[in-house]
Amino acid sequence: MTPSEFVWADAPLSSVQAPATAAVCYTLFVLLLARLKPSVETKPLQAVHNLILCGMSAAMALGTLREVVARSSSESSVRWLFCENPATQPTGALWFWSYLYYLSKYYELLDTVLQLLKGRPPPHFGLHVYHHAFVLLMAWGWLEYVQTLQYIGLLFNTSVHVLMYYYYYCRVVGKDVWWKRYVTQFQIVQFATSLGCYVVTLYLIYSGAECAGTRALALNFVFNLTLLHSFVGVLNTGSKAKAAKKV
Repeated sequence: MTPSEFVWADAPLSSVQAPATAAVCYTLFVLLLARLKPSVETKPLQAVHNLILCGMSAAMALGTLREVVARSSSESSVRWLFCENPATQPTGALWFWSYLYYLSKYYELLDTVLQLLKGRPPPHFGLHVYHHAFVLLMAWGWLEYVQTLQYIGLLFNTSVHVLMYYYYYCRVVGKDVWWKRYVTQFQIVQFATSLGCYVVTLYLIYSGAECAGTRALALNFVFNLTLLHSFVGVLNTGSKAKAAKKV
């Protein structure tokens, strides 16, 4: 199958049972693993894993950007990014990249497993598990409901992940990076920008436009609000810890 021949309805894991089952199994498994506290050397695996995700994120960002530019040129506007036509079908090259993004969220579940195999949970464990479990359903909903705003989210998230997973790779191999703090700041900018885009979409709807996937979009709005609040808290905690060390 070539990207131009992609059809979401015929794609593997397109049923809601797939992300729902994966999210539940993932949550139960990592909670059990956290209690067992195994001790396994995973640094080489983590280094490779992070480089794979860094490369995958870059490829998805560039591939999606190319198709977004192509569609915007053919429509002579970027309005569709903020209000997708309800008649649009999730088929073709652009939706193929959204599908690859959805599949990548299954692979990202290894983040937690590899960390827990070392015998200690990742920082902010609850936020980590909540994010990974819910994002599976979110990415599925993008395709299933032809959700408005998804490509802005996809481009922002994959761009953040290029930086984030390269940082994780550097940390695993013992390289110190001066831009560590900016990773969290970039994530906060991502969620804040998403909220700004919601305002644009709400304005279009209020003006009489019909946009696809608005119910799923409302759930995404709530999800992004919780993430924005959580990441601001993480950033503030880190700032307070640094300030305490200087005292």
